[in-house]
Formats: sequence, structure tokens, C-alpha cells
Amino acid sequence: MLRVRFRTSSEDHRSINWPIKYPYWCTGDAGDGSYSVIVAYADNLDYIHDNWPEAENIDANEVDRIVFSGRFPKPDWYKE
Repeated sequence: MLRVRFRTSSEDHRSINWPIKYPYWCTGDAGDGSYSVIVAYADNLDYIHDNWPEAENIDANEVDRIVFSGRFPKPDWYKE
């Protein structure tokens, strides 16, 4: 499993597909609205490109589980 941080230049930072398998969060955006920063869990980078085709500046780290926190709370829609 990967924990992936990336930018999306879409006006709508949400995944183009729904429902999706793993949780994600918008963690910030450019002051001028030119991009949003997303953190998402994924099986692989194809999952990221399938759901956010405009993803760029991708930074992926292998993890063994999804971690929720105050900054990254479990979404209501996500079922483990």
C-alpha cells in the first residue's frame, strides 16, 4: 500500500471516480487556486492516475496500513 502526496490542477480536487477504495484528503491549495494538494492511499500509482488524471509532483511512500489522525480523520464514507 502507498501513501501518496500530489498536486492536482483540477478546479475540483475530488476523484473523478466514485466510490473509490481508499481515503484521501485535500491538505491545502495554492493561494491563487492553481492547484490543490492531496494525500491519498493507493495500491499503486495507477490508482492515483485513474482517479486524478492530472496528478503531478507525486511523492509516494510504502506503508503497511492506513493511519487516521486529527489532521487526517477517517471519512464517514470509508469502510475498513
